Amino acid sequence: MVAGTILLIGLMLLVAQLMAQGATGEWPSITLASELGLPAEGVYSGWMAIDTVLRFLVNEVQLWLVLVFTAAVIYWLVDFADEQLARLGGRRRSARVQGAPAQDASPLAGSGTQA
Repeated sequence: MVAGTILLIGLMLLVAQLMAQGATGEWPSITLASELGLPAEGVYSGWMAIDTVLRFLVNEVQLWLVLVFTAAVIYWLVDFADEQLARLGGRRRSARVQGAPAQDASPLAGSGTQA
């Protein structure tokens, strides 16, 4: 649910950028720094390697791309945790999650007689 919400917000930001480009003719830069009003010369870490990566993510990468990637990671983590907990708990995953078609479990299914 959380991953879906983050994915939807990211896609809405992409649509907002596309609509602004259609109206003005230029691509607006919606980044984390532009949304939070962070200065371009800010220092985020004492380590140069980490600071360069953080500066790139905050100032250069579009926010919608960060949100879509975050949603994918959250979805994968939740699915991975579900698999591991199912394995540790000794329960089987439901057929719907495994990709098999759901079967009708009613006692009357398939017991009809032909006259």
